[in-house]
Amino acid sequence: MFLGIDVGGANTKVATSEGVVESLYAPIWHRKVCLYEVLPEVQQRFGAELEAIGAVMTGELSDCFATRREGVLFIADAVATTFEDPRFFDHDGQFRARSAVETDPLAFAATNWLASAMFVAQEYRDAIFVDIGSTTTDVIPIIDGVVRAQHTDLERLKRGELIYSGVLRTNVAAVLQHVNLNEDEACRVSSELFAITADAYLVLGEITEKEYRCTSPNWYAFVGRELDEKSQTSALQRLARVVCSDLEELGETGTVAIAAQVKQKQVAELVTSLEQMKTTYGLSRVVAAGIGDFLIHAATDAVNLQFVSLAARYGTDVAATFPAFALAKLLEAEVTGGER
Repeated sequence: MFLGIDVGGANTKVATSEGVVESLYAPIWHRKVCLYEVLPEVQQRFGAELEAIGAVMTGELSDCFATRREGVLFIADAVATTFEDPRFFDHDGQFRARSAVETDPLAFAATNWLASAMFVAQEYRDAIFVDIGSTTTDVIPIIDGVVRAQHTDLERLKRGELIYSGVLRTNVAAVLQHVNLNEDEACRVSSELFAITADAYLVLGEITEKEYRCTSPNWYAFVGRELDEKSQTSALQRLARVVCSDLEELGETGTVAIAAQVKQKQVAELVTSLEQMKTTYGLSRVVAAGIGDFLIHAATDAVNLQFVSLAARYGTDVAATFPAFALAKLLEAEVTGGER
């Protein structure tokens, strides 16, 4: 059995080559040493059966690190301290030893999307691979089985291949600059962290309370009554504050309208990237992964592209942790020569 580990800034996701997956809340941006605590849990669960371990990361961008270089080295040390002879996935799509990370740390920064895209490219040789997670959206062109995206997040942001917006942790004020409170009344929004996209999608029924896998903006208000933190009512209250209001003044209907506009804006932003890929590369198919595949479906329909769901193919749990699963499968193929 082979294991893929995807270390993000808020969550560490693991998956075996057989499709057993787990997502562990590990906010290294808040307390980086927690990585040294959660990885041993993974080792304890899977260690005895593992033939090899591969690792990718995006958590190096966390602002607890002065530089991405520092972040890569920290994460690599945590993985190598926990697991024997882990292999790290670089920008060229190669598995390398820990010593290679020490030599060129930035070659291993933000490579989780590449593992996903390379695995998808084995079957879907001409497609746009889209993965919407809690925080970001990857929009990756695949041409004749070759991943055509830029290597760094900076360059991908420039080209519309990375949208720094997701369905859980994104500040609503980063998505919307105005909201329409009625047909002809636009209202500016507060720049405070009052509500996140998880609140919008909980209210709209796109995610469940269980799928709200991050702390809410006002988690501290629910000490001793934690079950209320991620309720519909609490989410509505947070959304109302985005326009410096509350449920008493705005009402449920007006507040739900804010949530709907969050979805509309995120879909529209993805549509822009998809149209760009469609025009530039002549692609007609979107392969979707991640917990935000409902947004991908809506955007794909809007630009008349074929929608392929990896959740339908592999199950929703695997699709939600797809980089880790893809990495495990790529590692399995490399070690076994594709014989399994």
